[in-house]
Amino acid sequence: MKQSNYITAFILCWIIFLPQVKAQDIYRTQNGDMLITVVSNDSILKITNKELFIQLSYETARFTIKMDKSNFKTGIDSLDKRLSKLKYEIIEFKGKLGIQNINTNGHPPLDFKVEGIISTNQKTIFGDGHLEHISSRGLYSCLLTLKFNLKINDLGLNFEGLNLKEDIQIDVVQAVLNKSEDD
Repeated sequence: MKQSNYITAFILCWIIFLPQVKAQDIYRTQNGDMLITVVSNDSILKITNKELFIQLSYETARFTIKMDKSNFKTGIDSLDKRLSKLKYEIIEFKGKLGIQNINTNGHPPLDFKVEGIISTNQKTIFGDGHLEHISSRGLYSCLLTLKFNLKINDLGLNFEGLNLKEDIQIDVVQAVLNKSEDD
């Protein structure tokens, strides 16, 4: 067999067998909920974002959370208008759950520490998490809950004109993760 025939045979085998190679088990949502709680003028201000993109690799327990700044809502018209002008300004948080991997065939509820880098200032953020398996058929699904305490400036949002305390609490509230269709 000539060398060109070997190359052709190799490429043909690669094309035939590549789709059968198992991809990483990636789970995600595009409509995760985030709740930010902060004290403003001795009352509690709740800031929400209902369009978080969350992607989690079950193989490595690594995650990515992306949030468009324009999707944050405060209930204060003037501030919401300012935030809505920040379309396509993305805050990205990448990190790892404090576990080795996640069993795709089901698992007991998992509690763990979370560590990652936030894109607004490249600061390492620490938190707590909980992952609960909720489906036993089809596309496996889990509920992901995360909790972080950080400084208001870590988000890179302009809350000018509000008398906010520096410390805030962030909760990713029971985001349902489904298996990515590309896997």
